[in-house]
Amino acid sequence: MAEQMEEGLRAVVLGWQKSDKASVINRLLGGEVASDKHFARSVKKDSDVNGRKITLINTPCWWQNFGLKDSPEVVKQELVCSVFLCPPGPHVFLLVINLSLPFTEENRLSIEKHFSLFGERIWRHTIVLFTRADSLKDRNIEQHIKNQDLQQIIQRCGERYHIFDFKNKSAGVQELLDKIDDVVATNSGKHFETNDDELLEIKRKRDENKEKAEARQKMLQDKRKLLKEIEGLEEAVAPLSKLRIVLLGWILSGKSSTGNTIFNHEIFPIGKAQKGTNHTGEVNGRKITVLDTPSWWKYFSSKFNPKFAKAAILESISQSQHMQFPHAMILVIPVDTSFKTEQKRIIEEYMAILGEDVWRHTIVLFTWGDRFPDISIEQHIESEGDALQWLIEKCRNRYHVFDNSDKKNRDQVTELLQKIDEMVAENSLFCLKTQCAAEVKVHETHTQQDEERSLNPDQLLKLMYQEMKNRRKEIKRKLEELGMDFSGCKEVDGGSIEQPPDVSGDDKLTEKIRREVRRWEAIIMDGMLNIQNPEASYVSAALM
Repeated sequence: MAEQMEEGLRAVVLGWQKSDKASVINRLLGGEVASDKHFARSVKKDSDVNGRKITLINTPCWWQNFGLKDSPEVVKQELVCSVFLCPPGPHVFLLVINLSLPFTEENRLSIEKHFSLFGERIWRHTIVLFTRADSLKDRNIEQHIKNQDLQQIIQRCGERYHIFDFKNKSAGVQELLDKIDDVVATNSGKHFETNDDELLEIKRKRDENKEKAEARQKMLQDKRKLLKEIEGLEEAVAPLSKLRIVLLGWILSGKSSTGNTIFNHEIFPIGKAQKGTNHTGEVNGRKITVLDTPSWWKYFSSKFNPKFAKAAILESISQSQHMQFPHAMILVIPVDTSFKTEQKRIIEEYMAILGEDVWRHTIVLFTWGDRFPDISIEQHIESEGDALQWLIEKCRNRYHVFDNSDKKNRDQVTELLQKIDEMVAENSLFCLKTQCAAEVKVHETHTQQDEERSLNPDQLLKLMYQEMKNRRKEIKRKLEELGMDFSGCKEVDGGSIEQPPDVSGDDKLTEKIRREVRRWEAIIMDGMLNIQNPEASYVSAALM
């Protein structure tokens, strides 16, 4: 029997970073959903609109050019579980697309892959909601959405789309409600069914992960409490007057920003360290020395980093008179992206050059903590799966979270230093045996990808540079179409970077290169790097 529409309308609002989801919800229902606020859990909001009860579910965002496998598991689970917040199920999904941003093939694929979490049925219940049409200026919107990739999304939604006008609220809202009614009528008055086995299994896993997260959190709290209560350790856990810290991590992990957060000052340059940089300063009345080491690729084996990368990590530690006996190795991992077997393997390779004993002295530091303010870090650990759980357990369940966007939050720094003190109380100092470490050779594992073996580090760097250069040209072209002025932008000369090898027929390798570049591009588009001169920053970062 058809559902009675007088009971109200229920909609799930989907979109990526900067998609205007919050602004749409604010205009539809009123209120103040913060447009710049990050969250991981879907949020329910309802109100009476034009005499009808409207329920909207605001969902967590994904990076607009990330493939599904690069989104954190916890985000994917929370996306799917949004449909359970408006029982018996949503009438419609509103896919918000901001027209002031470029829309590429990768954007389309990202939408399609994330929608696949809900099953093919979602497309029958979806309306594309375009915002910022005024950014097109003199261009006709109908001409603009003839973009091939936009057209494919619209076609999958049964040609249903709506241009949302923030200025003319009353007319625009009623027109949208009418279109939602049409969707419901097209589906014979039925809402999106949530009793699907796959959806229910994702919900079961999400709920199970919450329980495991609480157990892990309690275990860690009990361990820290016990350490402080053990007779004779009270003095050992007392803060050391001097502390030496080494930062390790992949490119764009937030490593240099972490050093700046510790000192509450911009000391370590972002994306420019080609060799170890150390700084000593006073933090909480203590003398702290931090060494920022060169970074590595996230998706490629250690042998594909520039020749000097591994050597530079060793040399930056061993040649620093301050750091030959560090108290703590801080392994920096961004919380807002996936961590799978390939990352585990690459980290193992790099940590191996420091010897097996390094794990007893390592703390995992999750950065970009502001992205998940409403869930515990333990829920992320449990959701992400075996690879990340292995890493945490390898480090004896030592981990911490930083929000590097809030350097004034000194509590996060104080707690990190406390955890280092506790680790030191359990261990002796970590002595880096440079004469042995320099001779360590990491053997390729059986998981080493065949497509990597034909490349050398210099060739990979050329391919990375070429990929970013091509992307930059395309982004610049699309933004110029939208009226952005790049007349003062200087093109960057590739310098000594020669023509890269032809890998056009190698789809696996090409995709890996794209994955490595996507995060950097996403941060640019999010306003964290200078979009008018990305190659210079990228080449600098790539050589870290």
